[in-house]
Amino acid sequence: MNHKPFKVIYALIATAITLLLGSGAAAADPVNVTDLTCDGDTYKCTGRLDFGDGRWHAQWDVGVYHRRIDLQAPVPVTRLRCDGDTYKCTANLQFGDGRWVAQWDASIFHNRIDLQDPVPVERIECDGDTNKCIANLEFGDGGWVAQWDVRVFHA
Repeated sequence: MNHKPFKVIYALIATAITLLLGSGAAAADPVNVTDLTCDGDTYKCTGRLDFGDGRWHAQWDVGVYHRRIDLQAPVPVTRLRCDGDTYKCTANLQFGDGRWVAQWDASIFHNRIDLQDPVPVERIECDGDTNKCIANLEFGDGGWVAQWDVRVFHA
């Protein structure tokens, strides 16, 4: 049995509900992330989106570990935005001509779910050689980071 029509119908219903319950308008463009936390218990990072009633979030899976020395050459992130239409987050990278970005898939949802004890992120860096982003976590001795796979490209 082909379930694809059901997925399309579900996506259309979810979009309609989002429009009705949200701010009344779809996010035509990516929106800024105003707060970012990561959780070593659930292995997820969650960013609060600057959209609608302020209760929209983006969330993605990460690896959480104590910082290793063998990281290539990560560069700072200058801007972080997420898009509820494409379900992607995009980080502008401080590299070269300034048009390099890292992008990854994220879940976009309304209302914060119970995330145990997420901790704030101090800094995000991304590496085009390893195709990973690393977020320094405000936790313990300061050596803890969250890491996730990204696509790095010139925009």
